[in-house]
Amino acid sequence: MSVRETVPIVIQTTDTVEQKRAFDYWRSTALARVDATMLAPDVPFTAGRRLAVSTHGVVLHTLSGPIGVERTAHHVRQDGRDDIAIAFLVQGGGFVEQGNSGALLSAGDITVHAMDQPFAIGSRDAYEEIRLQVPRAAFLAQVGNVPAFIGRKLRATPLSGLFATYLRSFSETVGGMTEAEAGIALEGVLHLLRALADGQGDQGDNDLSGEAVRSLALAHIERRLHDPAFGPESLPAALRVSRSRLYAAFTGDEGVAAKIRDARLDRAYRRLRSRTNGTRIGSVMANCGFTDAAAFSRAFRRRFGMAPRDVLEGRF
Repeated sequence: MSVRETVPIVIQTTDTVEQKRAFDYWRSTALARVDATMLAPDVPFTAGRRLAVSTHGVVLHTLSGPIGVERTAHHVRQDGRDDIAIAFLVQGGGFVEQGNSGALLSAGDITVHAMDQPFAIGSRDAYEEIRLQVPRAAFLAQVGNVPAFIGRKLRATPLSGLFATYLRSFSETVGGMTEAEAGIALEGVLHLLRALADGQGDQGDNDLSGEAVRSLALAHIERRLHDPAFGPESLPAALRVSRSRLYAAFTGDEGVAAKIRDARLDRAYRRLRSRTNGTRIGSVMANCGFTDAAAFSRAFRRRFGMAPRDVLEGRF
């Protein structure tokens, strides 16, 4: 009787190492082909990942603490990878940037990025993600032109829930499939993605709308919240757009500086309200890009009508 050969499963977890070594271990193993940064260094880091590695593609189901990932031109040259990643955010929130596109991400969002170009992606909260990495040829054949999708999130449609359910089911059952069965199931995922993406990938990189500029700017702001030196003056150069185009994208708001300040305050509020064991106001303030405790407290009170300590101690 022949043995039924199925898709191999690999488990990676920080549970096997000391807590103080957890992030370094994760960075050197699961994230060895990118640069990784802890986005909440005062929170004990934990992560786990289940990989199913088939000849048709790789399925990764990840649960991780807050982290930022950047794939640079150096990484691209070093490993020459050319696959396409399709990521579904199950829980949490984050950001993605690639080329002239970017977006803020929340639970239920789907985004695409290409491994042969630099990109940045991450989450400032604990998150769960299911990711499918497929050869570029398979993506081109089943979904469409790669540049039309990279660095952007797909808008929700009636098919979004079906896609999410199918992808989760595929992730959970692929370890019991043969290579041939996995190939058929993967084609099903890409077929649903094509239906979901129809009409959403028609914007060229060189013709950014005001909405696209705003989306890219918000993603970059989220990515840089921890850096106290980051401000509105550095955004145009970072996004490769003119100052006038950037500011026009925020017409109707208080301005780009206010958007950065409010994003920092909102992030601080979420961290304080989560009340992770050992949370300290000073470390939260610093990790959100504030350097002056008095100014942080005043701005926090103006935005939320209460002091940071009130939120930390649950008095709201």
